[in-house]
Amino acid sequence: MENFIPFMLIGVAVTAGLFGVISWLRKSNIKVSWYEWLIGIVGLGLLLLAVQHLFGAMSELFSYAAWMGFAIIGIPALILLAIAWQLVVRKTKKA
Repeated sequence: MENFIPFMLIGVAVTAGLFGVISWLRKSNIKVSWYEWLIGIVGLGLLLLAVQHLFGAMSELFSYAAWMGFAIIGIPALILLAIAWQLVVRKTKKA
């Protein structure tokens, strides 16, 4: 029960961030392809999984496993998010 507040705050931050990104895309009239959404959602899911692994392993007092799992899951998540971002940026610069 001690991890409820951090995960609630993460959920609020993710929801607010998604709302902000979607409203910015609509305001800027940027069209995002389905595969860009898919890459971004998979990246975000992996990032959330990495954070959950970090909290879970830390609560079990496995700090080395927590940080290694966070790195192993988090780095591909950041790579996928960067790829999705670059795809959208390059499409808007081309237009």
